[in-house]
Amino acid sequence: MTTVLLADRDGRALGPLAEKTVPALLPLRGIPILEHSLEALVSAGIRSALVVVGPRGPEIEKRFGKGIRWGIALEYVRREEGETTGAVLRRLEQRLDGDTFVLRGDAAVEGAFADFVRRAGGRSEAVVAAVSGDRLLGMWRIRPEALRKAELPRDPADADWSVEKGHASLDVGLDVKPLDSLPAWFELDRSGAAPVLSPRATVASGAKLTAGTTVAEDSVVLPKASLEAVSVLARTVVPQGVSLSRAAVSQNLVVDPATGAASLLTDLLPPGGAPKGSGIGSRLAGLFLFLLSLPLWPVAFAWSFVANAGHATRPFSFAGNGARPGTRETVRTFRFESAIPVFRDLPLLLAVLGGSLSLSGVAPLAPEEETSAREPWMAVRLEAPVGLLARSRMVVPAAAPPEVARVVDAFDARSGCRGLVSLGLSTFFTARAWTAPQVWNPDKLPASQG
Repeated sequence: MTTVLLADRDGRALGPLAEKTVPALLPLRGIPILEHSLEALVSAGIRSALVVVGPRGPEIEKRFGKGIRWGIALEYVRREEGETTGAVLRRLEQRLDGDTFVLRGDAAVEGAFADFVRRAGGRSEAVVAAVSGDRLLGMWRIRPEALRKAELPRDPADADWSVEKGHASLDVGLDVKPLDSLPAWFELDRSGAAPVLSPRATVASGAKLTAGTTVAEDSVVLPKASLEAVSVLARTVVPQGVSLSRAAVSQNLVVDPATGAASLLTDLLPPGGAPKGSGIGSRLAGLFLFLLSLPLWPVAFAWSFVANAGHATRPFSFAGNGARPGTRETVRTFRFESAIPVFRDLPLLLAVLGGSLSLSGVAPLAPEEETSAREPWMAVRLEAPVGLLARSRMVVPAAAPPEVARVVDAFDARSGCRGLVSLGLSTFFTARAWTAPQVWNPDKLPASQG
């Protein structure tokens, strides 16, 4: 028996969210829907599967790897442009062993797949399609002799797919829900009497989340944020003071699931009022921190020297504070060659002493990054100084795209970069300051399973 998992849909049905994710990676109660599908396969006794992916297949492969975490061996097959699922199966005919079970990877199957495998295995028809009432569910069993004859459309909603065309139907008796539209996914994501958080999500104690709110992996909800029936997609930070209701938010995009209307999270920016320069106070504070840090310098140098075969430092350039507020000038300095954030950034205290870097502000960017940020909402960063202590550097997950950090910077710029010194002091005594960023590795078993 061979199992084929379809994860190739392009996501057009998701409207504006299609530019941020693919249906297979859409979170359902905080976890990618494809992960739910993998768990369904494993529960049915399946230990290997061919995963059919589309143009954005690398995103899926990066997230799930070889399937080691879930106890299943995954291989990836690229669907070529214009190729139907039937054509893909015929191309893979030599790799298909016996009956072939096909499952949509972006459908909420819960326990239905195991039941379908058990019941469909005893049917004599060449093709058996799972249905609930008169609705196709995205699960099929295909006999080897039917592969060359059966034309399987890529999407079971396709009008050409019907059980009357030589396909026997099998009512699984469960309401399996393909995520065929933005409203369908959004409503399916609401469940339970309490917010649902991914184990890899972070929600500050001062945030307010109501029932029906879900927060996906590598996402952060900061203090004083208020979310009412909101789906926070992966690798998103909800800044302080943001209030959202019945919406999906991904990075800087906010979508109304009922209408598909999209707006930017940064459209909710507070009025301006950020500090306009580094100031003598920042330099004095930097001097104080520099004196306190002196015992760490030889340790950081030795650590970097040993860890990098004699290369203790590396050049570092950033767009620092200019002579006038709201301007940037290229600053050339160095960092220690270390993955430990505190050790790496010690030399930046010298830039604080020189005034090109404030103690707190928005995160320093490479000069080319600063000049390429042309979107109006990114320009808000110029309202605040560039700082050593930046909220985006202290709270944004390592896996998040650069846009997420820029959103946090924009909010801080408008709100005056308040509270960053106290946040920096508290972060200094956490593992985040003293360990290398942990990047998701799908091919490494979690510690609990090791």
